[in-house]
Amino acid sequence: MSTPDADGGGTSAGLLAAELLSGDGLERWSRAVAAAGVLHDGPRVTVEIRVSGGPDGPLSWHAVLEPDAAPRYEPGPLPDADASYDQTWDDAVGQFSGGYEPVVAYMQGSLKVKGATRPLYELFRLWADPAHRAATASLLAT
Repeated sequence: MSTPDADGGGTSAGLLAAELLSGDGLERWSRAVAAAGVLHDGPRVTVEIRVSGGPDGPLSWHAVLEPDAAPRYEPGPLPDADASYDQTWDDAVGQFSGGYEPVVAYMQGSLKVKGATRPLYELFRLWADPAHRAATASLLAT
């Protein structure tokens, strides 16, 4: 990983977010959430998240939600996603450290969204689940 810049990438939360948003980190996150018993109880949806201004430049990752299954987080873009949104690196760091809620940004109109809104609500609802939050926090604490 390159040296993080001063916009949040150099903080310990920024370094942890960079690790979590790597391919291996997304796989660990998926496993931790599954182990916590988090299950999606809605329809199949996919959401692509594009992050700008990261320590290694822009990055994309996506969430796949299948009925009665744990969410999967995977690296890379997903051009045919049901929905997508753009966020800054600082917002991504804040999301993982608990200081930024994408659903609040969406409701305030500051989150750039493309596609259907239901997939976003499905994803944001899972992220608000206490078991999901605890699984995410456990990764950031290690």
